[in-house]
Parts: sequence; structure tokens; C-alpha cells
Amino acid sequence: MPERPETPLPHPWANRRIRGSEMPVPEAHPWATRRNGRGEPSQRLRVAVDAPAEESVRRNGNGSAESVDTAPGFALPDLSGPQTRAVDVDPLGTDSSSGRSARSRPSPRRLGAGLVEMPRVVSVDPRSAVLDDPEVPESKRFCWKCNAPVGRSGPDGAGVVAGECGKCGSPFNFRPILQPGEVVAGQYEVQGCLAHGGLGWIYLAVDRNVSDRWVVLKGLQNPQDFEAHVVALAERQFLSEVAYPGIVKIYNFVKHRCAGRDVADGYIVMEYVGGQSLKKVLDQRAPQRIPVAEAIAYVMEVLPALDYLHSFGLSYNDLKPDNVMVSEDEVKLIDLGAVAAMESFGSIYGTPGFQAPEITDTGPTVASDIYTVGRTLAALVLPLPRDEDGHHLPGIPTPEEQPLLARYPALYRLLCRATDPDPARRFPSTYSMYCQLTGVLRMVLATDTDREHPQASVEFGSMRGDFGIETLIGQTDGIVDGRHRMPTLEARAVVAALPVPLIDSTDPSAELMSTLLHGDPRHALDTLRRMRDRIASGVLADTGSFELEGALTAVRAHLDLGEVAPARALLRELAARYETDWRLSWYQGIADLLDGAFEPAYEHFDRVHAMLPGEIAPALALAATAELVLQHLELPADPDRWHRAAVEFYRSVWRTNHGVVSAAFGLARRLAADGDLLDAVTVLDRVPMSSRHYALAHMTGGLLLVSRPVAEVTEEDLAAAADRLAALSEEPRALQLQVVVVGAALEWLRAGGQPRRPDATLLGFELTEPGLQRGLEASLRALARTAPGRLHRYRLVDLANQVRPRTRW
Repeated sequence: MPERPETPLPHPWANRRIRGSEMPVPEAHPWATRRNGRGEPSQRLRVAVDAPAEESVRRNGNGSAESVDTAPGFALPDLSGPQTRAVDVDPLGTDSSSGRSARSRPSPRRLGAGLVEMPRVVSVDPRSAVLDDPEVPESKRFCWKCNAPVGRSGPDGAGVVAGECGKCGSPFNFRPILQPGEVVAGQYEVQGCLAHGGLGWIYLAVDRNVSDRWVVLKGLQNPQDFEAHVVALAERQFLSEVAYPGIVKIYNFVKHRCAGRDVADGYIVMEYVGGQSLKKVLDQRAPQRIPVAEAIAYVMEVLPALDYLHSFGLSYNDLKPDNVMVSEDEVKLIDLGAVAAMESFGSIYGTPGFQAPEITDTGPTVASDIYTVGRTLAALVLPLPRDEDGHHLPGIPTPEEQPLLARYPALYRLLCRATDPDPARRFPSTYSMYCQLTGVLRMVLATDTDREHPQASVEFGSMRGDFGIETLIGQTDGIVDGRHRMPTLEARAVVAALPVPLIDSTDPSAELMSTLLHGDPRHALDTLRRMRDRIASGVLADTGSFELEGALTAVRAHLDLGEVAPARALLRELAARYETDWRLSWYQGIADLLDGAFEPAYEHFDRVHAMLPGEIAPALALAATAELVLQHLELPADPDRWHRAAVEFYRSVWRTNHGVVSAAFGLARRLAADGDLLDAVTVLDRVPMSSRHYALAHMTGGLLLVSRPVAEVTEEDLAAAADRLAALSEEPRALQLQVVVVGAALEWLRAGGQPRRPDATLLGFELTEPGLQRGLEASLRALARTAPGRLHRYRLVDLANQVRPRTRW
């Protein structure tokens, strides 16, 4: 049965699905024709703790990179991911992060769709994050106008925090403008500096007008920096519209004139997010990384916030561990300084090692944000190599290089797709990635806990049947009818059982196609022809997607009829225009299976699995195809490779979902072929009693127990096989299995086996040679009475006469 979380977890994406090849259409936004002039990302909302944060860079139109300060780690939390808080929901809507004291929460906090119990975040006094000696490191002192190094130590003496640029003469001052105890706008009492961002200092303050809550003030370091003013204004305009639990809240915008200043400076008043950034979490756990399930849960909380920005036509641009805050209650995105309109150009901010390589050519896109998500997840779980400047090098290590990825192959596939150098081959939306990440999380948990974690697919329908269920036990049918059977898999049975891709319920053609999915394939083809004629004549409106969806429905109908040639012709027509639609590869793989081209079929299913790493249907198809390669090729290249592939994918599917019994029988077949019969029995014994194949699984397990070489069979094996038969005595194959078990026991005795008790019995027969001979004789005679052919009936009677014990009568 599918696992259900203890507490229902509604999610803003609960009823939403996006086809894998579509890009979401951004809504109109006031920034649609604007670009972020100079907003730097990770620098404004973080509290300086120990290690400095990753340095963000600004990408100019010519592709060159300017380094930009980022604040060190910000110890503020923020933990709301999907629109609802995972388990600890505050019914009054109050926010502990905004108050001066924290609430205790005895219930465990669970994220990742309620599947992962997260470690507790220890609440700390916000004042402990205040810097004792706020000073900008010399290595991060640059002129605001010409970007030349300023205030550095040299032959002329120590560096200075205030002065004039030696290159352009512009003044600079890296001292904090606000001092502890200063009251801003008559309301916010400054406590000190938390961090230094690219545009200025970030201050901790107390809101004297609202219950003395903690707040964060962010202003400009240099009021003369016009570009910084543009960025601050743009950020302010956007922040005023943001209302999402997974993004830091903005309380106010105020003006304040400090002593010695001619004009009042503007400040953004933000919520104080207590807790720690994921960068800080990594630093605390070094050299270990964050466990995979925990890291995935954090990323799953971030994706809805990114989707919220994308719905406004905006890109976040600078996702990295520094910019994800984890608190007692929530996971939040902080530092919106790098947010920019989709496909805008100019000054684009990001962090080397996390930023998408194509961004200087395409501008910010959904795909570029997806890339940063993949890189962030990789940085959380893997020790990624760095360059001489400390930035992560591009690329994902291989499973051979990182054992973690060998343990979780689905994670490797997901990281590869999210960070694919070709933006068109990445996940098309944050929702699409979220769905696949959920599936990968369930696979990870199944591996870690050895418990199934099934889920309903958003891309495939249910399994249409089972395959390979009777392959092993079917060999015993020859005892009844005299016909020899090979334990082989049939490709057509695999095709008939595999699920089919779903039509997106939001697709305009869904209503037209839904009635054709489960009916007669010839009727579906006739209906499609009539629809095309009516669209051509103008009677029926063209939905825009009918060409693709109608053609794929026709492909499926042809394949269901076994008509491979017309299906391939349609797929060739679609390939040029819909190259990134994984459904084309899926149906090409099905066509190859029907044609017996198993190795090409494997390649097609492998492409599907690379695009849908969280789905079990491609994994099941890969397992069955690898087994077919081993069966039907006399000398397959690298047979060990195909055997390992079949075992790996069957095991992955079965471990994740015990409802897919075909995977259990497939894994048992491959283990038995490798000589691991007891492991095969263990797999079959885990088939749930609720399955209609429970009896077959246990009978097959009994057969495998006595199918080992006689020297390896024990009395316990014989007794276990007999107990299975006794419990399933009404099953159609019980009698022929009885012949096998009694015959194996007789061989065991003749090979020197000795029962522990002299009065031991097996299936009601004495565990002695005469007793088993009489039992085998009786079983064979009973089988003879059910034999369908006269000649074979005579053979069974003759065999019964041969095995019966000698008597004087």
C-alpha cells in the first residue's frame, strides 16, 4: 500500500502537472521590460558568521565577470518552502521568527512532502550574530565607480576604510553608517551590523513600535552610486509585491538622516530570519556533507518559491547554499538582489560554480534557475572540486568517482539533467523538477530504510498488467503435460504490461484524447481520422497541440495492434519538431521491443529515464529490456553489464514500490540465474499478501528452495518448501510442486542427508527413503489422473511404478 504521511500536507502544486517538453509561460510583471541594473545576490540578507560566503559576480553584456562582495554566512532562518509549513502549522498565523522569543515545538519537523524528519535548528540570540568589529576585508574593497581595488595595504602603509580612489578619484567609505543605539525613522533601534553586502551594511534592529520584534535594515553604502540606487529601487518595487512564505518578508521602507549626512538615506526593513544558512550547516558538518534525503527535502522547499518568482516573469539568478536559510519553522530564500526579468540583459549577477554557463547569451531563464538548483543540490551532498579561486568547477562527478552517486543512481540522473549544458534538455519548470525530485527522494528513502515508498506517477498511468510472473514456476507445468518450457521472458508480454504516458490534463487536446486512451485501438484510429478531417474543414477548432497529441495517440494505437511500421513512420515525422519530448523515445523503445531490437530499445528507455529520474516505469522497462538482451542474443557484448543492469533496475523498482510485482519476479529470476537462490526466495517472500500473486510468489520461492544443488539443500529448506505447499494446497500447481519437493527430498536422502528426528515427516510422508518413494508414487498417480494427453498419462504411471518401493506383493 502507498505510504501516507501522518499529517496531510496540502501543496500548492497538488493538482498541477506540466508536460516534460513545455516551458511555462510567465505572467506579465512590471519588470517585464526592465532589467536589474546592479543587484547583487547573496549579499544583502545574510549575517556574517564564521566563513565568508561564495563571492557573487556580475556578468556584463560582453560575458566578462566582475567580482562582487557577498556577505558571509547570515545566521537568519527561513524555512517555508512549499506554501504551507511542513508539519508545524501556526493556526493563528503568527511567526516566531519575528518575535523576541521562540516557541517550543515538541512534534518532529518533517519536510520533503512529509517524508523526511529534519534535525532541530537550535534557536540563538540574534544579538550573538552582531559583529564585534564590523569591517570590510581588504580583499573585498573595490571602488563603487570603476571597480578598482581601494583601501588596500601596500608600500605606502596600512589600508584605510575611507578615502578616495587612486584611479578615478571617487570617494569611498566602508564604515557602517548606522551606529548601535541609533533609532531609525523613530522606530527601529539599531543593535549592530550583521553583514556587509555588495550595496552596503546589513543591520540588526529592534522594532519599538511592534512588540520589540527583531528586524533587519538594509541600506546603501555609497549614496553616490547611481547604479546601486537603481538596483535598490528595483528590488524595493519587487519586494513590495512579494507575499510568499518561502521568501523573506518586507515590513517597511523608511528614510533616515544620520549625523554628518546632508540627505536622508533609504532603508528596507525586513523580517529577521533566525537560524542558519545551508552554507553554515555545511560548515558545521564538514568534512561530511548533508545526508541526501535531508538535502533533497531542503531543495524541495525552495522550488515553489522559485516557481512563484517565475510566475511573475522573474528569475532568482543566484541560488546557492548561502542564500537558503533554515530556521525552526521554515526554509526561506533570502537576498533578492540578483532577481531580474526573464531574458533581460545588462548587469546579471550570480556565483561562479552555480551560475548557468549560457546566461550571458540567453539572459536569465527558467532553465538557468534550474541549473542553479541542480548545482546547489550537488554542493549539499557532494564534495565538488574547486578551482584556484575556490569556486566549484562545472560538471557532476560520475558514480565511479563518487560512491554516493553509485548508491543513488537516480540522484545522479537528476543532477545530470538539471545541469545539462544544453538548456533545452534541463527540466522545463520548477514544478517538473519538483515532481521528479519527489520520486528520487522516495527511491533514496527506500534504499536507506529498506521500506517501500511508492507514489502515484504524474507522467505515466498505472501498470496495465504483469509480466514474467509464471516464468520460473511454469517450468513445472511440463510434469503435467510433458511439454518442455524455457524460463524466458516474452517481449510482447512486457509491452502489454508497461504503463503508457499520460496526457497532460491541462493540455487543450486532453478532452479530445481522453476518450481514446482505453478503448479499442482500431476505433481510436478511426476517430482520429474523423477529427483530422473535421479540423481541416473548420468544423472542429484546432487546439494547437492536436498534431502532437493526436499523432502520439495514433502511435500508441498502432503499437497496441502490433503495427510497428506505421507507428515508426509517425514517430519519424514528429522527431524533428519535438526532439525533447521524452514520449517519442518511449514509444520508439516500445516499437523496438516488438521488433526484437532489444539493444536499441534499451538506449531509448535509458534516454527516457535520464529525463524522468524519479519515475519507476522507465526503470522497469530498462530492467526487462536488459533481461531480454541476455535471453535472445547468443553472445551479447559484456553479458555482465546486462545482468547488472537488470538486477539494478529490478531492485530499484521493487524496493520503491512493492505493488510492481513484476519487478520482484524479475529480480528473483536474475538472482536465481546468478546462483543466489536464497536471495531470490527472500525477494519473493516480500510480495505482500494483498497481491493477487502472493500464492505464486510463495510457491515459486518453495521451488527455488529445493532447486539448488543437492549438496546445498538442507532439511530446513525441505521443511520450508513443504510448509509453503501445505498452506497453498488449493492452488492449481500444488500437486506438481509436491512432486518436485518430494523428489528433491528423496535425492537429498540418497545423497547422504539425515533427518534430525527419526519420526520426521514431509507433506504427511515419512522422511525415509521408502516413505518418500510411496509419497512420490502417490503424487505421480494423482498427476496422471489430471494429465491432458493419454501418452503422457501413461508415462506418469510408468514413472510411478519405477519409484515405488519394492514389496513382496
